[in-house]
Amino acid sequence: MAAILRDHGIEAHDLSGLEATLTGWVETGPYSARQSLESLFGLVGAVAHVEDGTLVVRSLDRLRAEGTITAFVDEDDKPFVELRRAEAAETVDAVALSFLDPWRDYQPGSAEAMRASVPAPRRRLVSFPAVLDEGEASAFAAAMLADGGTVTEVADFAVPASDLTPSVGDVLALEGRSGDWLVTRIETGLSSRVSTRRLPMRGAGSGGSGTIPDLGSGRPKLASRPFVAFLDLPLPPGEAGFAGARIAVSASPFAGYEVSSLSEDGTLKTRTRVARPGTLGRLTAALRPGPEGRIDPANAITIALPRGALASISPASMLAGGNLCAVQCDDGGFEVLQFERAEEIASGEFRLSRLLRAQGGTEDAMAAGASVGALFVLLDGAAASLGIEAAEVGRSIEFRVQPYGRSRDDASVVAQSHALGTRSVRPLSPVHLTARFAADGAVELGWVRRTRSGGDNWAAVEVPLGEEAERYRAVIDDGTGTTAVFETAEPRIAISASEQAARFGGLPAVFEVSVAQVSPVWGAGTPRRATFSRPS
Repeated sequence: MAAILRDHGIEAHDLSGLEATLTGWVETGPYSARQSLESLFGLVGAVAHVEDGTLVVRSLDRLRAEGTITAFVDEDDKPFVELRRAEAAETVDAVALSFLDPWRDYQPGSAEAMRASVPAPRRRLVSFPAVLDEGEASAFAAAMLADGGTVTEVADFAVPASDLTPSVGDVLALEGRSGDWLVTRIETGLSSRVSTRRLPMRGAGSGGSGTIPDLGSGRPKLASRPFVAFLDLPLPPGEAGFAGARIAVSASPFAGYEVSSLSEDGTLKTRTRVARPGTLGRLTAALRPGPEGRIDPANAITIALPRGALASISPASMLAGGNLCAVQCDDGGFEVLQFERAEEIASGEFRLSRLLRAQGGTEDAMAAGASVGALFVLLDGAAASLGIEAAEVGRSIEFRVQPYGRSRDDASVVAQSHALGTRSVRPLSPVHLTARFAADGAVELGWVRRTRSGGDNWAAVEVPLGEEAERYRAVIDDGTGTTAVFETAEPRIAISASEQAARFGGLPAVFEVSVAQVSPVWGAGTPRRATFSRPS
C-alpha cells in the first residue's frame, strides 16, 4: 500500500494501524490513488481518514471504541439516535471473490463464502487484481461476507457543540446500543450532527467480540479446481450399455460438479452430475503383476490420498464386493481389483494388501503393471456414468467438469479429452485353454467362454452370451514364427494333421495359442494365451 501511495505522490501517510497480508497486487489501469485504495481497502477491510494532513489507514478488525457517547441533543422531530438498517434484500448471503492464483500461473481463481441454511442465497460477485493463494482468498471472502451483514447499519445523532466533538475516523460506543461505530461525517452548527456506521465483527477469532451469525462452520464454501479421473472400466454388474465409462471427482472442499461434453458445433451437452466426492490418489510405489482372480499375498498397493481414508474389511465383505478399486496401469488401461486390508503408514498414505486381482477381465492391464504416480480410484459408488452412446465409443470427446453455479470459463473448470467406452463392450478372454493331441497327429483346442454381462448366476448351466453371435479367433504360432489364424463359432477347434502340414509345413512340436472372443459389432476382445507341447 505504501508503494501505491508513493506512486501517486502521497508521502504523508500512516499505515501503522493497517494489518493485512497480500501476496501481490496488480495495477490494471491508469487509476487514481482513490480508486486503487478503495478497491484495496474493500478487500483487506480497512478505512482511512485525513488527520493533520496525513492519510491514516487502519484495519477494521483493529478498531475499538475510544469513548462512549452518553449525552445526546434533543432535536425537534428526531430521536436521540436515528438508526437505519438495510433491508434484508440489500444484504448478501454469499460472496464470490475472484483473484489471481500464483499456483496456477496467475490464472484467475475463485473463492466463495456462504451463510449456512440459506435456500436461495443472494450472491455478491467481487473481483480484485490481487495475487492470493486459496487460503488467503477464502479468508478475505469470509470477512467480506461478515461485513455484508453489518456494514449497512448506520446511526445518526447530535452531540452538544460544547462537548469535545469526535473526528471523522474515530470509533465510538453509543450508550444503550451494542457494537462499535465508526464516525464517517460530522456537520457542525448549534450542535454537532454525527453520522456513523456500525463496524462488522471482522477478525472475531483473534480478539474480536462475538461471532459471525449464521456462518455455520465458518469455513467458506470454495469451489476449487478438482482432481478428476476419467475411467474406462468393464461393464459393472447389473449395468448395460456403456456404463463402464465413468468419472470420479475429488476436491476439498467439494462443491458438486456438472460434467458436460463439447460437440462439433461448439455446444455443450450435459453428461452427468457428480454429487459425491470420490476417493482418488496416486501410487507411491510400483504395483507388479500378480495372480489372476485370486488373492495376491505378495504384492501391495501403496498410495497417497489428498483427501479421504481407506479401511480394512473382513474376507467375507471383500468377497461380497467390498473395497473395489481401480488402478491405471502402464498400458493406459485400468486393473479392477479389491483389497482386504488397509493400513495408514503415514499421514494420508495407505498400504493395501490381500489383493484380489484382475477382475472384470482386466488381466491384460494387470500384466502391464503400474508405476509410481499411477492413478488410484476407490469404486464405492461415487463415480458417475458418463452416458456414452454407441456412436461415441472409442471416439475422443472433450469433457468439461464445472463446479455447480460457476461459469463455463471459471478458473476451476477442468477440460480434458478422452476416448471411452471400449472396455464396456470388449468381450472377455476365454479361460481354461486345453489341447488334446491324437495319435494320428490331429489336435483339438478347447476353452471356456466368459461373458461381460450377466455372468454372476451360479445356478446357471452356462453364462449368457453377451454378444450378438458366438465367434472366436484363434492365432497359432509353431514357435518358429509361422502363424495360422482360425475362425470358429464354437469354443473349440479341431485341426487335422493334413491341415497342420498345409499351414505349418509339418506337425508343429509347439503350439503357442492365442484365443479371443469376437463381437460382430465391436471386434475381438482380450486374448487368452497358452503354450502346448506335442507329446513325443
